[in-house]
Amino acid sequence: MQNRPDLEGLIEVFPDIQEIVFCAEGGFKAVYKAKIANIYEALKVIYVPREEEDKDIRDEIVARVKREINSLATCKCPYLVKLGSMQPQLYIIGEHEYIVYTEEYLDGHTLLEMIKAGHRPDLEECKMLFRCLLETIKEFKAMDLIHRDIKPGNIINLEIQDRPYVILDLGIAFKLHSTAITINPDMRQGTLPYMAPEMFNPQFREHIDFRSDLYSAAVTAYEYAAGVHPIARRGEDDFTTIYRIAHVRPLSLKGHRPDLSPEFCNIIDAMIRKKPALRPSNIENLNTKLEAI
Repeated sequence: MQNRPDLEGLIEVFPDIQEIVFCAEGGFKAVYKAKIANIYEALKVIYVPREEEDKDIRDEIVARVKREINSLATCKCPYLVKLGSMQPQLYIIGEHEYIVYTEEYLDGHTLLEMIKAGHRPDLEECKMLFRCLLETIKEFKAMDLIHRDIKPGNIINLEIQDRPYVILDLGIAFKLHSTAITINPDMRQGTLPYMAPEMFNPQFREHIDFRSDLYSAAVTAYEYAAGVHPIARRGEDDFTTIYRIAHVRPLSLKGHRPDLSPEFCNIIDAMIRKKPALRPSNIENLNTKLEAI
């Protein structure tokens, strides 16, 4: 994170918050575990450049935080992280400005951590993960939102029957039919190995919809089940990865997991097709097929 505040600075500004522990960071954001009124929450700290430093970047960051907060407040799906008790507000910590707010603290492991640990989910786990992703994307679709960053590192596994998997972080969500908030409209937001092929179309903003999230969800489910990414290869450069995403047909999930049902593997394979029009996109039908397996 750029200009991450130190713990001493946070404790000085928030004396009533206890047990502040750094968890993760990326870009302009850092996340801490913190105890607020005897309840653990995720304290999110977003660096905001001053207007005299970079007004355009500042405006984009503020707009993204507002979009994320509004979307999280509106979305009722249980498989998306919820807001915490602390509303977003601008604070000066040390020499810099930050937007600070909280989300619920979810105690579990991300899919990325589980993949790295060698976990291999059974069919029921794979189906449950995919149902959670489908239901969340269904609500995003109703809100004209595209998450754009569904990936193993943004999904947490919980030991909760009603919330087995939860999607984190709506920071780069794209709102259809609205004014662009990205300074460079040609910039493709997302994590490269999980980006849908249509994201590399020169007019990608005219071609993306909820099917791009379905693609990312299927790639995530494939990697979780197989332990390897269907397309990207470790150590290769970005141009090679982009070529693979756009042109190379991946090995069927069944090739990595012959113990999984062919019906489930066929669904995942179909949803990582290169052209959005060829991917199954009726979420109700997909859920029905999953239930029938």
